[in-house]
Amino acid sequence: MGFRLGPGAMVAAAFIGPGTLATATAAGASSGLALAWSLLFALIATVVLQELAMRSSLVTQEDLAALARQFGGPLWGRWLIAPLIVLAIGVGNAAYQSGNLSGAAIGLTTFFPERFASIILFLSAIAAILILSNRYRWLERSLVALVVLMAVLFLGLAFTLLPNLLALPAERLTPRFSQNDTLLVLALIGTTIVPYNLFLHATAARRKWGNTPLHAALREARWESFIAITIGAVITLAIMSVATVLLATPSDLSALDALIYQVERRLPGVGGALVATGLFAAGCSSALAAPIAAGWAVCGALGLSTDERGAAFKSVSLVVLVIGAGLALLASRPQALIVTAQAANAMLLPLVALILLLIANSKLIPDRWKNSKLINLLASAIIALVIALAAVKLRALLPV
Repeated sequence: MGFRLGPGAMVAAAFIGPGTLATATAAGASSGLALAWSLLFALIATVVLQELAMRSSLVTQEDLAALARQFGGPLWGRWLIAPLIVLAIGVGNAAYQSGNLSGAAIGLTTFFPERFASIILFLSAIAAILILSNRYRWLERSLVALVVLMAVLFLGLAFTLLPNLLALPAERLTPRFSQNDTLLVLALIGTTIVPYNLFLHATAARRKWGNTPLHAALREARWESFIAITIGAVITLAIMSVATVLLATPSDLSALDALIYQVERRLPGVGGALVATGLFAAGCSSALAAPIAAGWAVCGALGLSTDERGAAFKSVSLVVLVIGAGLALLASRPQALIVTAQAANAMLLPLVALILLLIANSKLIPDRWKNSKLINLLASAIIALVIALAAVKLRALLPV
């Protein structure tokens, strides 16, 4: 069986963005590898949920948002399912977009200090022009190449720092969970299982394998997805490991700034610039992917055209971009905003995952392609655990 990069690689590239870098860095700095168990959970959950989305779309040759609308029927699909998708993906992606733009701006402020707001406005304008002209794909390839270079840097650093990592105190390496860890755990889950990626993956898989025999399409799509998502999770673990070693000592700098500084100390003249450039590239590529995915999902849910050249698609994408830019400009602590955006998406995840689970077991899917009992059990457990974590966090936020 051959392996070709495709939609799964795109999903992995989408979640290796500023949110992943900021969240993994914050987790490593504050807790070491004590919360790395959440990455294993997120990996399993991402593979399971992305397979549900991909299979549903390939079997029916429909986008996931269109399937959700059909599942609800003329009444519930229009007045319940569609608004829920608009809330989860439209609002969620706007929050995500703020983190993407903030991350890209943080990367560039390494070279242009005190220009954070100007960079946000400049990047937003460039993204808007590319979306309106439908010319974003050529730029994404260059940005992804820079993200890959950053990933290679962290994998190499994690390998060379392994002896230092193993020499750390046991409390920085032993798995744990407390109520104080909930925000970071949700953020690590939310930066890996990205709700909009379910819609992005389903549409991309249908377009790539739509003319391939179904058995072969599913086999190749599952394999490609598993490999790509696993690589993404390994890169996230590498970032967390590097932060665990290099940021073990408290610093007055924010986590990302401290990481750039420490990597520069390890690799003078190269390390800091490469991390900053990779952060900028990751932010830009995600800042293009989030509005586009929102356009597909929201337009599909509302029964509008998902043609990327259409007015409805561009309008939704630009609204998400503008709201995200506004939130990024208003944030007093950009890096905290990035982590909070990941946690917010994790709280919205159960809603999207539940709709997906119901679709995968509905009459829209032929019997032979519906979920097995094992997949239903895994998906239900994933939803239940994320709901429980979100409930713990919400309870902590409520006044006693």
